[in-house]
Amino acid sequence: MARLTTCTALLLLLVHLCGCTSTPRTHASITVAGEAWIMELALGKDAIERGLMERDTLEPGTGMLFVFPDVRERQFWMAWCSMPIDVIFLDGRGRIVATHAMPLEPPQQPGEAQWAYLDRMPSYASGVPARFAVEFPAGTIERLALQRGDRVELDIERLLEDERRQP
Repeated sequence: MARLTTCTALLLLLVHLCGCTSTPRTHASITVAGEAWIMELALGKDAIERGLMERDTLEPGTGMLFVFPDVRERQFWMAWCSMPIDVIFLDGRGRIVATHAMPLEPPQQPGEAQWAYLDRMPSYASGVPARFAVEFPAGTIERLALQRGDRVELDIERLLEDERRQP
């Protein structure tokens, strides 16, 4: 019996170390223009819709990586955001297909209907099908001279596996 318990414990440890757990990761490392970044993962409909809303700051070297369940044209906006954000859209191979510096928008005003607030938000589109989006602190696109066609290094297969594991 002790031998069976030891084998079971070793098997569980091996599964955990291999990343074969059923719980998707919350963060991932990517490399952009030679810089390493730790990105919070936006996986699943709720996390994707929430994004960086109502956050005041991003620590240097951090941001949010959106992993979508399909490849199609995407649009972001700055509703309920408390800081300016840069966004890049990536195709399924990690190549940049669009970049946008998204300035801070005036907040929803007292008495302003939600539909009116949302209606005045500009949208920032990928323009072509995208599989991923990355949000950075404002000024990152310019500082790193990011442009269409540049490649972002990310573990695409593992990110897609994280996305597939969503409940």
